[in-house]
Amino acid sequence: MDKEDIYLIEEAKKDHKKFEDIYKKYSQKIFNYFWFRVGHQKDVAEDLMQETFIRAYKDLDKFNLRTHSYYSYLLTIAHNLLVNYYRKNKIIPLESVDNIPNIIIPEEEIDKKENLKLLWKAIQELPQPEKDIFFLKYKEDLPIKEIAKIVDKSENAVKLILSRTRKKLINHPYFKYITSFKDYQKKYTKPKFFKKIL
Repeated sequence: MDKEDIYLIEEAKKDHKKFEDIYKKYSQKIFNYFWFRVGHQKDVAEDLMQETFIRAYKDLDKFNLRTHSYYSYLLTIAHNLLVNYYRKNKIIPLESVDNIPNIIIPEEEIDKKENLKLLWKAIQELPQPEKDIFFLKYKEDLPIKEIAKIVDKSENAVKLILSRTRKKLINHPYFKYITSFKDYQKKYTKPKFFKKIL
């Protein structure tokens, strides 16, 4: 675990108001975790991100620093919330194909935009577990072992899912552009966990 996280968690355990420092460090990343998975619905991503921190805040005193990184811990909570969200809503909302994420495309390659839209649509149509594991690997660049902890699957199961997902997408001519999907830069929003908990 990174030393800054150890310090932030120890400080937050002494004074729960300092949990906002952890929130400031990770809220953007957790927001984008949801934003890519809920069809760019900002309000839904924001609500799920806030709920992730509410749950982490409630369990702050129970968190074991030696188990895994705090970011992985937050992603585990986020993953479970996402699974519950899709169970409740049954239908995975697909945004219009025109609403692909901001993508860094050199000007001379603007004509590729239509193919990038098709790639984004193909990713959005993946089954939710495949999409989640795929983004954890190729967008978050997490190791297999960490992904397995987050999604509560064996490392072999994660490798198999990634292999199947790659086979579905690898022949797409713009597969290499997946890492260029830019995160959404949102304005900082105050944490809601103090309102709900205190």
